[in-house]
Amino acid sequence: MTELKLGVVEYINCWPVHYGFDYDEVDIEAEIVAGPPAELNEMFLRGEIDITPMSSIEYARNFDDCYILPDLAIASDGPVGSLFLFSELEIEDFNGKTVALPEDSRATVALLKILLERYYQVDVDYITCEQDLDYMLDVADAALLIGDPALNGYIKYRNSELKITDLGGAWKNLTGEKMVYAIWVIRKEFADRNPKLVDEISDKLLESKYLGLDQFELLAKRASKELDISEDIGLKYFQSLRYDFDEDYQQGVMEYFTDAYELGLVKEKPELHIWGETDGRS
Repeated sequence: MTELKLGVVEYINCWPVHYGFDYDEVDIEAEIVAGPPAELNEMFLRGEIDITPMSSIEYARNFDDCYILPDLAIASDGPVGSLFLFSELEIEDFNGKTVALPEDSRATVALLKILLERYYQVDVDYITCEQDLDYMLDVADAALLIGDPALNGYIKYRNSELKITDLGGAWKNLTGEKMVYAIWVIRKEFADRNPKLVDEISDKLLESKYLGLDQFELLAKRASKELDISEDIGLKYFQSLRYDFDEDYQQGVMEYFTDAYELGLVKEKPELHIWGETDGRS
């Protein structure tokens, strides 16, 4: 049997999708490869893993090489709770300022650039740093944090004088659209050779997700222990996320792709190649 390699992002926002196999309630026959999103994306593009959550912007840059697994995404319909811009300044005062970006998130970096350039219409310089908020604000006027560091930064500074902007909330307010940060993709070459296996793993991931969506309280307790946050904050965070990829979320991500294309962040406007819909099997 063909061995499938499955990328697993270690951030808390993926826990609900991974719930079934993390807690041995769903048997997934695959080699698990864990890592940060940017590293897994690179491994996927080199052909070293077969399925992974992929940042939406990275999909836009490589859409001809993969299929999207149906109804699996990390998304939000408003504030997301783990993508924050920190600054002492209001965004409208960013002209000529410097923004520090994290090294390991391309979708969020692209989203921030779209928001600043297209919607807030401010011209800024960018530098890239490790996710250390105090250091980032020492070397820049604003700092973007993602994932667990963003959640921790919010908890630490939410009652300070820092201006904290949730990028998911900003996108919703400015566009009226839902936002998709990542989608689960499979290499097209692998999928075309192993369609039955892809159907099976797709079903297993969906089963795992649906189990996880009923376990937010358990996952919040786990987050409290592993990330040293309150269960209430963990629960609120999971409840702010969406894991669907229906027509509304597809419309939102296509708006994001259009903005990215018009700003030159991608070379061509991508199409959504969804497994079971655009692979010739429907």
